[in-house]
Amino acid sequence: MEEENEFDNEMHLTKGRLEGLSDGIFAFSMTLLVLGVDLPDKATIVQSNEYAIHVLLSLGSDFFHYVLAFLILGAIWLSHHTNFHFIWHVDKIFVWINLITLMFVALLPFSTSFSGDFPGASLGAIVFDANLFAISMGLFFQWLYATAGHRLVKPTVEALFIRRVRFRIFTIPIVALVGILLALAGFTWSSAVYMTLPLIKLGIGRVSVTLSGAEK
Repeated sequence: MEEENEFDNEMHLTKGRLEGLSDGIFAFSMTLLVLGVDLPDKATIVQSNEYAIHVLLSLGSDFFHYVLAFLILGAIWLSHHTNFHFIWHVDKIFVWINLITLMFVALLPFSTSFSGDFPGASLGAIVFDANLFAISMGLFFQWLYATAGHRLVKPTVEALFIRRVRFRIFTIPIVALVGILLALAGFTWSSAVYMTLPLIKLGIGRVSVTLSGAEK
């Protein structure tokens, strides 16, 4: 029985293998985002500066969602990378949480393109917001599972730091939910709410420093 358990443990992905898979999917998805910027069919293109300017202006929504999705996905990847630094080892449950998160990461190029193609429809924004909500919640559950009782992190990781990271990760799901509510209310540019994330992150950083000083 002990030999079977040891063999089962050997079937687990190592931390390095999981990081490599995650980095590859993040990079692939960030590259595919640009394909959502669709040019008109070549048969309809008119060779003039006026028409070229018209096409560029018409792609404004596509470019906005591309830049927005790229920056947010980059921030999520950075958080994913930073969190993995404190994870000592992985188990099957953590691997599956990570895989489900990566499934939604791979879906982001589609939801970004869909939202950019339907800038005047609330459903476009909702699909984009829901995708980001799923990715960020996956990241949140990864950290929550890994740090519960220091399950997958070193005992030296402080409880205050664990709570601070949880709160920081949870800001994106909250902003995504606000975006969904704004879209349901009829605000066609509800995705612009993500532009508040840098200010929120800055506020969280200052509050964290204050709390750290108070606990010391």
